[in-house]
This record gives sequence, structure tokens and C-alpha cells, in this order.
Amino acid sequence: MLQSLMSVVIAAIAFASAHRVCADVVMLGYWPPTNEMLRPWSTNPLQNPAGWQGQNWGGLGHDVYSYFPEFPPDGDPTNDPGGSLGRVGSVGSDFQVDYQDTSFDFWRIMDQHNPVAVITFSWGGGDRRWEIEAVEGGHSGGGSNPAFDWVSDAYGSATHPTQATIDGRSWNAISTYRNGSRLSTQLPVQDILDATTGFGFANVFVDQNTSGNYLSGFMGLHGLYYNSITVDNLAAGHIHVGSGLSVTQATMLTEATLAAVLVDINRQIPEPSTLLLTAAALAIILTRRRQRHAGVTPTPVR
Repeated sequence: MLQSLMSVVIAAIAFASAHRVCADVVMLGYWPPTNEMLRPWSTNPLQNPAGWQGQNWGGLGHDVYSYFPEFPPDGDPTNDPGGSLGRVGSVGSDFQVDYQDTSFDFWRIMDQHNPVAVITFSWGGGDRRWEIEAVEGGHSGGGSNPAFDWVSDAYGSATHPTQATIDGRSWNAISTYRNGSRLSTQLPVQDILDATTGFGFANVFVDQNTSGNYLSGFMGLHGLYYNSITVDNLAAGHIHVGSGLSVTQATMLTEATLAAVLVDINRQIPEPSTLLLTAAALAIILTRRRQRHAGVTPTPVR
């Protein structure tokens, strides 16, 4: 009987573990300062020689990872012509400012991490904005072809996100959420506002419009679409960052935003002890059912 009970407990714990939300969190960036402010969470030693700081970040129980492009030769895309690697990001780095590269990098990273939260960032102008986007998608103009709802990225042979050149899930996202159909942010907006406005050096606000129909909006829509099709994803959304913020300031705002998101998702995730109690309770229930089926009077729990 003890051996049978232990087998049921092990099975129950496995059941609970299989249904537990993944602890990874992913942050994605594009143009400076978003790539620079995300460096501490990169595991790539070439992009972050100081070393990854994302393990159990802030003691909040989640490993945090970041991915972003590099802009050769000087890291400044604004002084390079459209379509050049200095403007769209170097070959081999994640998230070139290109629909095809963004699509395949996004889904590769989502499949790798199954993140409980995904926060996307992009450049929003030369000011000091920390602009939380309220909605994404809903674009039009492409007629029957969603690819042409989006502005050309001016890079490579495919300059629009066509069905043949992007991941099928990306195509589903842009063909579903168009012509006014949008997804709302799944970030804890008020918590982020509370956490970031106190610094005093940023213009923190919520934008009720979308991130637009260029790469910012494409990235933002991907995060919200992933959230919409993934039960275990509890937070997603896009933030536009002004280049008037220094990298240090932008990093401080990132940390405050990240902390607000992690605290919020922790409210939604059962503690490991709760999962073990659930597993134990499930084991007792299953054992009693087996006993009744075998015609045995269940032993009372004392």
C-alpha cells in the first residue's frame, strides 16, 4: 500500500509540475537606447561581457532574458542610410529591424523559453518618454493582403511581412488583428506608472493608440498575440522609449518596470508549497478512489 501511495504521490507531483507556469521572463528590444538598457539580462557574452544578471532577478523567482540587435560600426543607427546594416542591425544579431528576422527570432525565443511574461521595447523619439502602449494591431490599407497593412522595412528582397516569408504564427497575428481588430496590453499598467513616475526624469504616460504599422507595432503585436494564444503567459505589452533618456536612466526605468511586472505575475502564480499541497491532496483522492474501486474501506486521514 505504501509503495502504491508513493507512486501516486510522485505522479501527482509530476502532474502539478507539468501544470506550473514557466518562470522565464523575456525582454526584447530594437533601436538604442532599448538595446543598451537591456544588456544586463543578455546571456550572450559578446553583448554583455559583464555577465548575465537575470537569474532569479531581484529574488522574485524568475529568470530574466533579453534579446536585441547591434548596429555597426558605431552603435548609432541614425547616422546610417536606410537598408544598411548600421540601420537595421548586424547579420547574426537578434531582432534586426526587419519583418522576416523579427518573426523568426521571436518565435524561436518563445519556443525556447515559454515565458510567463514578455515585454517588448522600441525607440519612440528623441524625447524622454516611457510610453506604455495600450493597444496593438488593427491596421489597414493592405486590402485583402495583410502584408501591405505594414510600412516597408526597406531591407532585403522581402520588404513586407508576406505569408511566404514569415512564421505562420506571425501571419496569423497580422491577418487576425487588422482593420480595427486590436489586442489590449496585458501589462500591469498602473503598477508600472506608480513604479516609474517617481524618478522624475522621464515622461511616463499611456498611449491609447497603437505602436504603429512599422517594426515597433509588429513587435508589440507579436507579444500580445503570444499572450493571447498561450495559457501560461500572464503579462505582455510594448513600451516606447525616448532616446533623450540616458542608458543609465533607461535601465533604471526598465528595472522598475520589470519589478512591477514580476510582482504582478507572482500574485497570479501558486507558490511551490501550494503546488506540493495540491499534489499531495490529489494523491490522497486518487488513492481513495482506487481503494473504493477495489472494495476496500478507505483509511481515515488523521
